[in-house]
Parts: sequence; C-alpha cells; structure tokens
Amino acid sequence: MQESISPDPKVGVFIHDISIRCGEQVIALEALDLDEVLAASELQLSGSISGKGNDGVQIHVEHRFRPFMRHKTLAIPVDSSMRGRFRTDLKLHNGVNSLLIKAVDSAGVVFDSKTFELHYKGSFREWNETIFIAFFLAIIIRGLVLQAFWIPTGSMEPTLLGEKKNPFTGQLERSGDRILVSRFAYVLDLSLDGRLPFGPRIWLKLPERGDVIVFRYPNPDTSAPPKDYIKRAIGRPGDQIDIVDGVVMVNGNALNEPYIAEPPLSDFHTIVPADCLFAMGDNRNNSSDSRFWGPMPLANLKGQAVFSYLPVNRIGPIRSFTHEMSLVTPERSN
Repeated sequence: MQESISPDPKVGVFIHDISIRCGEQVIALEALDLDEVLAASELQLSGSISGKGNDGVQIHVEHRFRPFMRHKTLAIPVDSSMRGRFRTDLKLHNGVNSLLIKAVDSAGVVFDSKTFELHYKGSFREWNETIFIAFFLAIIIRGLVLQAFWIPTGSMEPTLLGEKKNPFTGQLERSGDRILVSRFAYVLDLSLDGRLPFGPRIWLKLPERGDVIVFRYPNPDTSAPPKDYIKRAIGRPGDQIDIVDGVVMVNGNALNEPYIAEPPLSDFHTIVPADCLFAMGDNRNNSSDSRFWGPMPLANLKGQAVFSYLPVNRIGPIRSFTHEMSLVTPERSN
C-alpha cells in the first residue's frame, strides 16, 4: 500500500523511483502487488530525490512491524555524486512491515514522504502454519468425518478379525483388522469428542438394526480411562429383545443373522430403554456386550464402521445388515 503527500512547491524536493532488491530481483515499490508475500527478509531499499534545494537533505526510513507496531528509524544520507540516489539495507520481520520514507532537511522539515507496506513470511513460520493447519484439519476430520480404529479382540468375528497370538509361544500370528469409522453417519459431534465442552451434538438419524457401530464403553466407573467398543446394533429404543433357543428376536420377530459365528447359548430378555441401543458382538459366545453390561447410551455413540483397509487381503466395505428388510416370523408348530 502506498500513500504520499505532494512535495512542497517552494522547495520542489520529491522522492521517486523507490525499489527493493530481493535476491536477484528488483521490484518497484509503486508496482508491488498488495497481496504479494516476500520470501526473503534481507532487502536493499533504494530510490532517488529530485528538485531544487536538495542539498543537505536526508532520507529517513521509519520501519514499523507487528506485533505491537514496534519500529526503528534509519537516517540515510543522499549521495550527491550519484545524482540524488540513496540506498540502505533492510531486514523484514514476519508479518506486515510498514515503511515511511521521508525527505528531511537539517531543521527537520519534511519535504516529501511516501508510505509502503511489505508482507514477509519466513520459512519457519510457514512450516509452523502448515503444521498447525494440518493438525487442526486432522482433529476436524477425526472428530467429524473419519476415524481409524484397530480391532484387538475376536468379539466381532467373523465380520471383523481381532488380533491372534500363539497360545504357547505368545507370538503374534494375526494382527487385528484396521477399519475406518464414519463419524457423521448418525451424529454431528461439534464437541470433537468432548474437546470443546460447549460444542453441541446434532443428531442426523438413529442407527438401523444391523449396523456395525463404534461407541464409548458405558463404564460405571467414571474415573476409569475411556475405552471404545465395536458391536452390531440389534435393538433400538423401546424394542423388546428376546433370545430363545439360540434365536434372537426383536419385538417377536426372529432375526436372520448370517453374519454370526454361532448362535448364543443362553436365553435372554430385556426392553431397550429410551435413548439407548442394544448391541451384541457377532461372535455371540465370546463377546462382552449389552447382555452383560446393559444398554448402550446413545450419548456414547461415535459412528458407523464402514471400511476395512488392513490387512490388504481384507480391504473392502463393512456390510451392515438392515433387519427391517430381513425380519422373519418364527414358524409355529401345529
């Protein structure tokens, strides 16, 4: 940005042809793009003064820079042997640098002045900004869009495989599946998992029966570190859940469950409370789920498991099984 005052017509001294040398490039300040950010901090400022009575005139450069608009002033003699040329070295600071260039005589009278703004961003600051932006975006993506999870146990087999170790040697024979969870499938969590206590949770929809969901384990010990569980949603608020002779029934209808490892061995009955889900692992007889620790509060829901990305031979979408499309009525004996 450039501002100037008209030269005193009685003296006729004025400043012109002001430029900076940035590396090998010479840039006229009058032509400098206001949005241009300079990559070098070490500059050479030069220009000329012309007019009658310029003997004894000095150039004062007042350099202001943020924060707090600190400043320093340089007094530059004008080289009469160079026909009124002047030059000096400048060191820019990160951010906006304001230059007030004045032609001043020995009595302090200002004959002419010009103001410019130079924008400089050092590589250290640029890297810091890049890292900060990447970190901020990672938090946003993790909190609102997608989050990666690891399956450590076999409670969701055969749908999702957990880590497997040799029982005799303890050596790892199989690493657990790595999956991606959609954080906005059901709820838009603007609190970013509680990082922003004032952020609301905006509900988009309830999970369908048969969705594979990830949630925070509803541990009654609130001082315990949080743990994330992955199960399949079986019952929604108000549903009646019955397990009889290895068959899971919702509201009196038996579920078609081709995804389970084996039928559950024990009978069970409950009604899902409001604002809760009933969740079970696909490995029914090796799963800690709602049959043991109770209903899963909707407030604990994190998202829907949608994709398996490791190991390579198991890359693919994680299938939900919408039970509204597969409810069957048990056959009655005559």
